[in-house]
Order: sequence, then C-alpha cells, then structure tokens
Amino acid sequence: MDKKYLVLNIEPEYRSDLENLPWDTPLIEWNEKQVKFLEIRKGISKHTVRFIKTKDFAFAVKQTNPISAYFESETFTKLLQKGIHTLIPAGYVFYKKNLFEINAEDKESLAFIVTILEAKSIPHSILFKWDFSETSRKSIYKAAAELLANLHFNNIFWGDASLSNILIKFIKAKDDRGKTHTELKAFLSDSETIQILKKISEELIKKDLKEFYDSIKLIGDEYSQKETSKSISVLEIDKKYFEQEYNTHYTLLVKSAEFENVTGLEVQKHFFKITDQYSIDSILKQIEEHKWYLSERSSSEIDITFVANDWIEKIYKPIINEFNKLKIFDYFPNTNSVKLYTDIMAHKYYLSIEKGEDIGIYSAIRSYSEKHSDKEESTLSKLIDKLLKRLTKIVPPNYNL
Repeated sequence: MDKKYLVLNIEPEYRSDLENLPWDTPLIEWNEKQVKFLEIRKGISKHTVRFIKTKDFAFAVKQTNPISAYFESETFTKLLQKGIHTLIPAGYVFYKKNLFEINAEDKESLAFIVTILEAKSIPHSILFKWDFSETSRKSIYKAAAELLANLHFNNIFWGDASLSNILIKFIKAKDDRGKTHTELKAFLSDSETIQILKKISEELIKKDLKEFYDSIKLIGDEYSQKETSKSISVLEIDKKYFEQEYNTHYTLLVKSAEFENVTGLEVQKHFFKITDQYSIDSILKQIEEHKWYLSERSSSEIDITFVANDWIEKIYKPIINEFNKLKIFDYFPNTNSVKLYTDIMAHKYYLSIEKGEDIGIYSAIRSYSEKHSDKEESTLSKLIDKLLKRLTKIVPPNYNL
C-alpha cells in the first residue's frame, strides 16, 4: 500500500491500531493473514461490513463511498452530542490515487467508515429468529420506539427507519442512590440517511413511522412462521404497541421540555428518570400550588422560577429525605425514593382527574401502596401513618394532605 494515497481521519487513540490495515483493498478481499476477524452474527446490510480485532480494540468496518463515509462519521458524532444512542465513530478512511479528481469510473477509489464495536449488542434480524415471549418482544419495540421518538423530538429525520438499522443492547445505569440496574436500549447503527433539521415536518415524521411499520411487517416476510412464531395478527399487535410507546415517549419529551422552560428546573437532575407525562403534570401542579401559597403569604405575585427552586429545597427534597429515612422503597419492588415519589404523584394526578377534585397526598399514598406494594396491609398502614406525621411537619398547613 502506498500511503501517499491514504487519507486516514481516525481519532488519535485508535490510529496506531488502524493505520496499517489493507485500506488499498476492497473490504471483501481482506484475509486472515492481514487482519484478525471476529465471528459475529450481523443483520442485513446493503454494504460490506466486517468486524475486526486489533491489539487494543474491536471495530466494525463498512465499505462505502467517500461522501457517505465522511457525512456518516460526522452525523454519528452529532447524534451522540444530542444524547441519541448510536454507534461511536472511530473515523473514516479514503484510499484514492487522484483524490481531488472526479472520476466515476475510478475503481481504485475506496472509502470506509470505522465504528467502535458495541459489546453484547445484537442486530434485530438475529433477535427475531429466536422464539421470544411477548414481554421480551415488547421490550425491544419499546426501546426502538424511544429511539425514534428521541430523533424526532430533536428534529432529526431518519430517512431509513427500520429494525434493520438498530442494534439492541443491555446497558448498565445507576439510579439516584447509585444502585446499578440494567436497561434495554436501541442503538442506531446506520446514519447514512440521517438529516438534522431546524424543524422536522409532520410529513417526515409520518414517513419515518410508515417505514418503521413496514420493517415490522418484513419480519414475517424474511423468516418463516416456524422461525419467528409470529402471525399476521401478532405483527399487527406489535405495530400498535410500537405506536403507543412512540406516542407516550414523544409526549413525555415535549412535556419535560415545556416544564423546564416554565420552571427553569432540569427534569433529569432533580427527578432522575420520569417515565410518564402524569408525573410531570403532577409536579407542575404542586409547584403552582406552592406559588399560590408563597404569593398569598407575601401579598404579591412570586416569579415561578423562584417558586420552583423554593419548592425543590423546602418541599421536595425534605420529602425524599423522609422516604429515605423510613426506607419506604423497601416496600415496593424495583424502585427508589425519587421514582417512588414521582410514581405516587402521577397516581395522585390520575385519581384526581378521575374523581374531579384533588384527592390529597395522604389518599394518593394509601391508594398507591394498596395497589403496588407486596407487603401486608397492616404493615403498610403503620408505615403510611408514620410517613404522614412526618410530612405534616414539612408541607405548609394550607396544602391538601
């Protein structure tokens, strides 16, 4: 290989591992004497993709054209900056003798995009060959729906929205108490058609959704019924479930942004992870109630951003501290104090809407506990009574306990 024809735009930490690979040869012709390959099952791709292991890292290498390699690498970086789950680019490589000459027939021109190989991730085409339970299948669709909703909320048009273009991966995350738990996430694995817009149109959103629905249908076309255990009716149920999860997550993103704009509070910073819009609605209602209380006390209108911060410090944090002191989260499976609080407030909001009046914190806690706790009623009652006594010392007397 004559390196004077090589353009190697690779992140510095990966450069020494990648610079001596046979970039002057089509990827399909790379052999085991030149490169150490990894035997990894992969999904359907219109490009040649191979997985390799170097001294310190593992990579996925895709052969494409120079323009696509450049823009796809740049797009992956921009998506990561926006918090989108996607592949991590190591960079791109060109090998062309006449780099700045346009020649469509130049067969010696080669271009590659290199991404970090995602450990323990599985393409959809492998997943759906397995006999999944309904619960497992829904987990995958939920992860995919959240990925697409995140893209659209950030005004990003996928352009090739498909199960073929995602990887499914279990990732470890920490809750507000530092406890590690596992979450299933969908990673966008092909950004070639991505468009980052100032404002995405409804037409483009509908187009992405239609393409994704079509990809769900293709599962039944690509594999026999024996391999997938899926019927047409099941695929239709899957489609409706995906649509429901997409709408739920997109609405939550919109509600969270509106909440942050009004209150000046960062949702993730203070409430860690909210999973439904009703929690947002309930918290905003509490802040508005606190605004009324402070304004009445001072006989003047109080700015909502001041109120929001005052509520965080004097109401919300003290309540969370009481939850922690009583270890109330031990009475509910798979939760923590912050999530438990937001779940109870969402429950309170929902019941209040249903009843047509504010049911109060006490009734909300008792109703939520009866529905979701796995402890005996007598044990729960003692805990709730103890908690309410402590809450009366925190919240102002005008609040509806």
